[in-house]
Amino acid sequence: MVTSLERIVAALTMQEADRVPAGPLVCGAARRVYGITYDKAARNPELWARSLIQSQKMIGHDGFLLLVDLSVECAAWGQSVDYPIESTPITKALKGDPLIKTTEDYEKLEYVDARKANRMKDVIKIAEIVAKEKGKELGVMGFVYGPAGTLSMMRGLDKMSIDLKRNPSAVKKALKVINDVLLDYTVAQMEAGVHAIVLDVLFASKFIWSRSVYDEFEGQFCTKIADEVRKHNCVVILHNCGQATYFDTMIKWYKPTGISIHYLPDGVTSLQDLKEKWGKQTAILGLMDCPKTLYMGTEEDVIREAKAQIEALAPGGGFLLCSGCEFPPNASLLNARAMVEACKMFPYKKS
Repeated sequence: MVTSLERIVAALTMQEADRVPAGPLVCGAARRVYGITYDKAARNPELWARSLIQSQKMIGHDGFLLLVDLSVECAAWGQSVDYPIESTPITKALKGDPLIKTTEDYEKLEYVDARKANRMKDVIKIAEIVAKEKGKELGVMGFVYGPAGTLSMMRGLDKMSIDLKRNPSAVKKALKVINDVLLDYTVAQMEAGVHAIVLDVLFASKFIWSRSVYDEFEGQFCTKIADEVRKHNCVVILHNCGQATYFDTMIKWYKPTGISIHYLPDGVTSLQDLKEKWGKQTAILGLMDCPKTLYMGTEEDVIREAKAQIEALAPGGGFLLCSGCEFPPNASLLNARAMVEACKMFPYKKS
């Protein structure tokens, strides 16, 4: 019998196993299995890990993504975070209280120990629990928000983008400090036993930064993380849920085994076009629509969309059916289970 881990490995190495792996990326939604409020789960690594494990037992997906929220990394430097009772934790920089208030504040960022840092140490603990208990049979994917994204959570994207022009040297200095800490954070997750690191490089998309800006302000730093992952014989998977993502840029810098996306990448017009242009260079994870299908849709909608994606992207391997971003934390868990059922309903077509 094929295990979930074997199924994922086959797909990532362009092979066909028994069926396409199912990855609804149930993260924050997992808390609902125990009836725990979001604010409590997000600050208790033991409860978060147990919620992930129990939700998988109920839903049946093939692996875990250890994302908690995008404020984990910035909290290491003391950025204040808001914890709504039943919604995703959010950096207060997006509510008018950034840690970096002026361009001079970039210079104040210093190295912190990821293993002791606020919130990062919690994710490392989550990785230890999940990998120890489920790592032999299920995929376990660590998560790291890239340096540009992390910095934006302490400054705000609009102001940071202006600072790229006004004081690029200060921004780059901060990015280097952040990247060094993220590198250690990545290593700590790998030492905890994860099989892959999902590196979120959101800014490599047409609607955020140009290719040249991305190269200068994230690519040259963040590539060190991907290189370190490979040195540890771990798998590099990129996540970019932005629109018109730069597959060429991401592959150039990071040489990923797979890329997780929500929307079609830049220059691609259809699922069939995506498979033809990029399907031999990298495995593709996605592209189940989170707001329309997984949150607002029915189980029948989920199965219909999954069928179209499996038929277009699965032949020959190299495809994992995943939500385009984190499974909506307050969506029906029946829709997560419908993704698993769709993978069973529409197996690889053997020639």
